[in-house]
Amino acid sequence: MRIGGVIKLSALIFGFLVLTSIGASAVPSYIVPSGLHDISEVPRSFFVSPDGSPNVKIVVGSFSSANDVASAADIAAALGSILYREEEAKDISVRLRKAGDTSVVFRQVIYRYDYDTMTSDHNLPYNGGLVGWARSYDELPANYWYNGVKYTGNYSTWAKSFHVSLRVKNGDSVNGNSLYGWDIEVKGLSLLPRDPANWNGTAPPKKADIGIPPRGIEVSVDYRLYNYTVTYEKTVREAYSEWGVPAEREVVNETRIGNLVDVLVDTGGNSSINSVVSPGVQAGDEFTLLRTKYHVFSVGVNNFTAGEVLGTGWFAQNETKLLGDRWKITLIGADPLEQKAIVTVVDSKTGELYGPAVLELGQPEDVVVNGDTVVLQLKLDAISENLILGKIAQISGYSNIRTYASGGEVSYGNQEWYITVDSDGQYIKSIGLTNANELVGNPLGILGVYTFNYSFEMRSLNERDVDYDINQDGNVTDTSFVVANASITITENAPVIHEVSVPVGGTVPGTDYVIEGVEGVKRIIIHTPTEPIAILDREVNLENPTSNYILVGSSEDNILTAMIFGHYHLPADFRVWFGNYPVLGYIPKCSLLKGRGVIVVAGSSPEVTRKAAVILMRYIAGLS
Repeated sequence: MRIGGVIKLSALIFGFLVLTSIGASAVPSYIVPSGLHDISEVPRSFFVSPDGSPNVKIVVGSFSSANDVASAADIAAALGSILYREEEAKDISVRLRKAGDTSVVFRQVIYRYDYDTMTSDHNLPYNGGLVGWARSYDELPANYWYNGVKYTGNYSTWAKSFHVSLRVKNGDSVNGNSLYGWDIEVKGLSLLPRDPANWNGTAPPKKADIGIPPRGIEVSVDYRLYNYTVTYEKTVREAYSEWGVPAEREVVNETRIGNLVDVLVDTGGNSSINSVVSPGVQAGDEFTLLRTKYHVFSVGVNNFTAGEVLGTGWFAQNETKLLGDRWKITLIGADPLEQKAIVTVVDSKTGELYGPAVLELGQPEDVVVNGDTVVLQLKLDAISENLILGKIAQISGYSNIRTYASGGEVSYGNQEWYITVDSDGQYIKSIGLTNANELVGNPLGILGVYTFNYSFEMRSLNERDVDYDINQDGNVTDTSFVVANASITITENAPVIHEVSVPVGGTVPGTDYVIEGVEGVKRIIIHTPTEPIAILDREVNLENPTSNYILVGSSEDNILTAMIFGHYHLPADFRVWFGNYPVLGYIPKCSLLKGRGVIVVAGSSPEVTRKAAVILMRYIAGLS
């Protein structure tokens, strides 16, 4: 990587120096002492050995200032990005990932009219009883709805008896631990016909919306964790019937940890809770409710205050980033001494501009407020100064901060829900939701998590096509008879993800392709130094130097810099010869150090030396 072209200085400095420009405006130009090489000629091997270990020491002067020490630390940090080695990767596997169909969590046929339901459920005799087999939709009978046991009910009975219980393990999380399942009950459902429009409730409609009445769905999440016992039989010895050896089984009591859904699913509803492991969610925790993440600010009795978590990001000055999917944050200014930052905010949905807002370190700032709801809150978590990026600030955000109390309303999936909160002033134990309004649609989305579908199918078969007397009237005629079924299906919105790992030499499942090899894959071996990289000038062994060296500081601050400049007959007074330009020079083989390589990082003051360090850091970064 070439940092820039070389421009000779005027004869006023007697040809001892050359000036290198690094480009437009980012960092000032620097001076290369006459006779030394530009740092653009420094190879990667100067800094790192073939095995990834450091091949260089950073030498700080015995009389250096804090700025010189900081410069050395920054150079050492930059070196960390290239301390690795590459080798051919071995034992490689290819991970194949495919998003499949959505998972069906519930399916129930609610109407069925066919040979089996006629003969088994309605006890119609095969000879004579099937003569009235329906030939069209209008002839489908009204008493083939599923009544919970058999296909003998009617629509009214079916609608009153419809009840679904879904228990889903590991649906939500607290502080990243996904151990909290959902208990969902659908207690009412009806069909709202679209075709035929004059539907009389006899056969199922061909097309219809699903209607769920207010409070027809209840969802609850228990945020307590329990230690519970699951009892089951385990096969200790398989049976060998040929030898007359019976199977041997033993009863196993296994202790597990989970929320109430885990207990109910694993124990079959027989409570066997041993103890409470976690009493719930408290202030300061982050938890999800139906996969939306919240930060809890406080917990009351049957209420809590929380906001949706937008995330955290580092911002450089004048940089704009998105927090969440709505808020564009721009850092206008930052002051590490005052521990303050100034930002502007744009609502990407409306285009409205807010601010400038002043953020104080550690203090939440309500930037956008609407009534009792804090629509956007920002907090300055950290502030610093980066040598390359300048002033930087870490900012976190929360949205829709409000108090959630039993009896209040919340919105999920563009639907309104009543909320029930079970909390004792310290812990949120559980949260329940029930729909406030009738839910209508087909497909019908619920809570942004599930989709309800109603489907109707009718098929016909002609006796002559199969040469069979379907209705058993004694004749095979040119008559078609119909069968029909209708069903309710509940699917999870997120598709099922299928993953498989195939090693080199293995066959891709479902195909004839074999993974013959993987091209261009390298294994990166990171080297973590176990010895100091930065040392003092008086610690360098001139008789037996063990590495290349980066000298930080001027002749006045660093003894080794003074020795190098004297050895190569270079001017020692940096203020006279170099002014306020950073000084950088490369000696591929320094005779004073037994042929070891040397880079000089210096300036007329520690502040100027720091500028030289930044230039070297950028060069090192370009080698990675």
